[in-house]
Amino acid sequence: MKGIQTISIVGTGNVAFHLGNSFFEQGITISSVFGRNQGEAEAFANQWKSQSVKQISELEADLILICVSDDAISSIIKQLPTTQKIAYTSGSIELSSFINHENVGVFYPLQTFSKNKELNLNEVPFLIEGKTPELSQELFDLAWNLSSKVSFANSSDRKKYHLAAVWVNNFTNHLAFQSKAIIDNHELNWDYLLPLLKETTAKLLTMDPYDAQTGPARRNDQTVISAHADMLEGLQKELYLLLSKSINDTYNKHD
Repeated sequence: MKGIQTISIVGTGNVAFHLGNSFFEQGITISSVFGRNQGEAEAFANQWKSQSVKQISELEADLILICVSDDAISSIIKQLPTTQKIAYTSGSIELSSFINHENVGVFYPLQTFSKNKELNLNEVPFLIEGKTPELSQELFDLAWNLSSKVSFANSSDRKKYHLAAVWVNNFTNHLAFQSKAIIDNHELNWDYLLPLLKETTAKLLTMDPYDAQTGPARRNDQTVISAHADMLEGLQKELYLLLSKSINDTYNKHD
């Protein structure tokens, strides 16, 4: 089986950046790059010894990989031939959304991406789905060039993974933002929180989150919770009290 030998990439964001770099490093040919930001597309193309194109219709490759925001995926796919092999990197868009294209699949890396942060894709889970068994296998084999953690996952399971990922990544990051806001507002030292953040993450690599929980809400220490709440205001106070209630209800259930 020939498989996927050449790829064209749509997008110039974080996901496109990391996947494109990894494909290039693995010797997989990136035929062309398209993006709304023409300057970024040209920079990517130069880096990957490829070419940037100004129209989606100019893309040519065994696979066109769409690495854009969820709300732009459908409009891009509609501009491509129905015979073209296509994959997108979203965790939340169902494959059944594209009823007029039979050669569509999902190439979803379950990870957070930032251009200025190096990432070892070999440790990143890739969730694969295709409308045909042939495309599913080709996408699986392609992902295997980048990662040792590749699995097939249907749209329903992938959406659940994405939901869970928002909790563990996006919400966790926002809570760190709220924490730093308190530190900055009082001109304290954020570096003092970093060992705690590191240990919190390290514990979750070896312990179940239920068992790893500590803190005043876990102990049902209402005196401390009330004192903390008095130091906060607005949405930050609401978040603190709501999260404390969730933790308290989890560990201190009453009949």
